[in-house]
This record gives sequence, C-alpha cells and structure tokens, in this order.
Amino acid sequence: MKTIQEIQADIVDEFSVFTDWMDKYEYLIDLGKSMPLIDEKDKTESNLIRGCQSRVWLSCREEGGRLYFAADSDAIITKGIISLLLKVYDGQTPEDILAADEGFIEQIGLKENLSPTRANGLVSMIQTIKAHAAAWRGSKPQPETPAAPKTDLESDIILALRQVYDPEIPVNIYDLGLIYDIQADADGQVFIRMTLTAPNCPIADDVVAQVREAVSDVPGVKDVQVDLVFEPEWTTDRMSEEAKLELGML
Repeated sequence: MKTIQEIQADIVDEFSVFTDWMDKYEYLIDLGKSMPLIDEKDKTESNLIRGCQSRVWLSCREEGGRLYFAADSDAIITKGIISLLLKVYDGQTPEDILAADEGFIEQIGLKENLSPTRANGLVSMIQTIKAHAAAWRGSKPQPETPAAPKTDLESDIILALRQVYDPEIPVNIYDLGLIYDIQADADGQVFIRMTLTAPNCPIADDVVAQVREAVSDVPGVKDVQVDLVFEPEWTTDRMSEEAKLELGML
C-alpha cells in the first residue's frame, strides 16, 4: 500500500494535467461516484460531519491496525471533496493519519477555489477524520466531532430551504444564494431575510409563502418571519458551486 505522502503526490500530478477548474470539478465528481459509500443504516446523526454546508456522513472501522472509511453527501461537489480525502486516508494507520499534513490541498488549488462555507466544510472533514484517528489510537470507539458553527435547527432549516425552488431558474433558493440571513433562537423563533433574482417577480408572495411553509414544517420551529429585501442586489456570485455547475456556468 502506498504511503499518504505518495498518494498526495499522485493527486498533485493528476490535478496538474487539468487546465481549468471545470475539468477539476468533473474529476472530483467522478471520484465521488467511485468512493466507498456509507451504508444507509449508518446515515445517522452521530455520523454527520458538523460544520459542512451540505450533509456529509462519515463512518470509520478499524481492521488490522488500519482505518477504513465510508462516506456520502447530498451535494455532488461535497461528495467529491470527501472522496478526495478518503483517497488519501482510507486504509492508513491512525498514527500516519495524525502525522500527515494537508499541503497537497494548497498545491492543487482546491481551497482557494471553494466558497468560504465550503472551505470551512473541508476543514471540518479533515478534523473529523483525524478525530477518528486520535480516538482509535487511544482505543476509544467514538471520536469527538468538531464543534458545529451552526445549530442543528439551523442545519435542518437549510435542508428545508433546499426544497424550495426559484420560479424561473431550476435551482433551489439556498444554493441560488437568495437566502441572506437565518436566525433561529432556542424557543423556535426563526427569522429569514431573503431576496429574489428580480425585484418585479410576479409570484414573489408565493415564493415567500413556500419558504414560510417549508421552514414551519421543521421540527422545533414555532414561528417563522420572512423579510423579503432587494438590497444588496442579488448577483450570480452568490450561487453555490453546485448551482453554477448545474446551470453550466463552471
């Protein structure tokens, strides 16, 4: 079996043949399709990686002193990112995983081409993999996961918002970047500030009503207030990588 350093060097070489990031995204997507997927029964709350914009599940088992991972995500780019990490760490010893650095990520330009939230998710994935390694090295069955920057309620709200689609562009409103702010308190009071792609949208009220209904159905939500604004003006820069990819903009 190759060492972590050898695998990282191979990845740098593989990425060096691509001339633009569209090709690199396609490579990541292909990696995601071929990685060992987590068993459906293991898609549990405890296996969710905290701090990721999308849901990412990661399981870990030890065999013969080495750690073997399986994962899945509900977003194609995120699935590709975690598969890239598993390509490096799957089948390695806890000691080697903990000793490894992630310089190859900078070399292939991955982090700089991710949105800030997705870059934070990448860090959370690495932290969780290393937390598993630290736990197994200490003979503990379960690692401590990194602290979540969002509450579970906020994460569930985001999942609900991803079920609401823009009336003109076939992308959900969250990945489209139409949600400017989400605030949820411990009493289940939720405030959402959002916009639309155009201020003269004839069904603006219907979209707001869909948002209010979707979020109201989230367990733990007691009341939802939606503030529709048009400043700052929405631009395509607010779209996620998945949305841009789906619309052929990458």
